[in-house]
Amino acid sequence: MSLPDFMLDPNAVLKDKDHEWRYNIIPDYSKANKYFEEEKTVNHEEGSLEFLVSNLVKNWEKEMSHKLRKDQIRTINPEKYRFSVNGKAWNDVENMLKLGTYNALIGDTELYKASELNFLDSHKLFKRALRAFSWEVIKVYSGPPVVAFKWRHWGLNNGDVTLETHSGKKYEAKASNRVLEVFGVSVAKVNDKFQIEELEVFFDPADSVTQIFDKKNVGNACPVVSGIQNLNIK
Repeated sequence: MSLPDFMLDPNAVLKDKDHEWRYNIIPDYSKANKYFEEEKTVNHEEGSLEFLVSNLVKNWEKEMSHKLRKDQIRTINPEKYRFSVNGKAWNDVENMLKLGTYNALIGDTELYKASELNFLDSHKLFKRALRAFSWEVIKVYSGPPVVAFKWRHWGLNNGDVTLETHSGKKYEAKASNRVLEVFGVSVAKVNDKFQIEELEVFFDPADSVTQIFDKKNVGNACPVVSGIQNLNIK
């Protein structure tokens, strides 16, 4: 059986011009791709298991973040797909499309309240705070149909972020100009078409936001920011 294009090309799904994309725009990943090539820590041989899994996950993220219709998401089996973080409740595809990938991954933590942020708010936060948010596979431990792998997510924190809390208080996190890094392990179950049917992610959900809102970088020092509601990010 030949491999699908989304396992051979990390940008394969961006060629789906006849699909319904969020805001009617095919997203531009040129910046993330540029810094990925410059800053990745491992080089995977073309055709290797790491190479194939990396492409699958990169295309999955593009579709889950930016497509609107589950029947047009080619990297998953929409009838069986489900997603969970750290063994908690499962999300189906409809719920993930509504929440957005950041909200689905992070959930409610001490600093970040996914329940009080919509898709646009969550993406603005990370886009404003980071030069780009690149992702790489470090190691694949098992092949299909159950694929277990370790990954790294990183970006330079070069943007200031302002938050208004539910109570109306405002907090500012100044750019640290440090590299934010998050590591985790994922287990994906795929079908014979290499579509994801089940995806479990294990990592510290608070890690990325904690690094952005480090106490040393937060104005009007406060140990806890609770009830984030509006992001004043232009």
